[in-house]
Amino acid sequence: MHPIIPPFLLLIALALISKLFSQELELVNIGMIHLIPILYAAMRLGRRDTLIVSLGSVLSFNFFFIPPTFTFTVHDLRYLFSFVIMIVVGQIVSWLSARAAVAKELETSERLQETLLGSLSHELRTPLSAIMGASSGLLTEELDLNSEQKKELYHTIDNGAFRMRRLIDNLLDTARLQSGMLKLKIQECDIPELLGSTLSKTEHTFPATLTIKDTIGSVQGDAVLIEQALFNLLENAFKYGDAVNVTVENEPIGIKIRICNTGSIPPVHEASMAWKAFSRLSNVQGKEGIGLGLYVAYRIAQMHDGNVETMSDGVQFCATMRLPYRGEG
Repeated sequence: MHPIIPPFLLLIALALISKLFSQELELVNIGMIHLIPILYAAMRLGRRDTLIVSLGSVLSFNFFFIPPTFTFTVHDLRYLFSFVIMIVVGQIVSWLSARAAVAKELETSERLQETLLGSLSHELRTPLSAIMGASSGLLTEELDLNSEQKKELYHTIDNGAFRMRRLIDNLLDTARLQSGMLKLKIQECDIPELLGSTLSKTEHTFPATLTIKDTIGSVQGDAVLIEQALFNLLENAFKYGDAVNVTVENEPIGIKIRICNTGSIPPVHEASMAWKAFSRLSNVQGKEGIGLGLYVAYRIAQMHDGNVETMSDGVQFCATMRLPYRGEG
């Protein structure tokens, strides 16, 4: 439904009610009633649509209620002034609503920026401290380290560098997704193959069970981005779970990939919002991250005309990605 239709439906309903009670209502009351759809449009639509609704409201008021009725002729010029006032009020309210929306968006942006900077300072400091500590240990000649100890320090450096790279990759992906710079390279994508490849890249301690229920067809999409989305979903599951179950099955128009984990799961009322940018739910319990992994997966699915949904039943947390067989990108 076009957004301009509801205010016109409201106008029609109010005009009919005003006509039914026209004997009891004065013209000034009916004029105020005709302001209601104008104000409705002004607070929800742009100035152009508000102007269209304003003109419709003015014409309705003039045609049905201003003598002589059922004509657009205006004998009293004072009514023309009232019509102008109705249109001007609509434009002023629309302008004020637009300014309020911009102010709210700016406030949200500043709050997100503060959240991002605070999270970044913490998330970068942790792996950086580990890298510096391990490097210092390797460079200190006084420490007589055996090969096993050196290997452990090298592993600490590698793990810290990986965490920093994942953080930076998610930030860059988010920036590219929000700016529209990321373009799809469409090709045939074998989802089970991409899942197998992704599982082999994901470092995890807990078991992962992969169930493919049907003969899964290919989807049209960007294999690199889809694999990135799958990696983020799996990484989130392994980070908070103690057992991960991955299920792939066909749907009438596409493929459903469902990744569930038990363990540290968010409350039911929080789970549906887990995919939002910078979302940090109450189950994080000191886990690293700034809340971008699921958001990046969600936006990548959107680019393929699909979606990502998150939910919890109190026992397990599930992220479900749906991809159509042929996305338009």
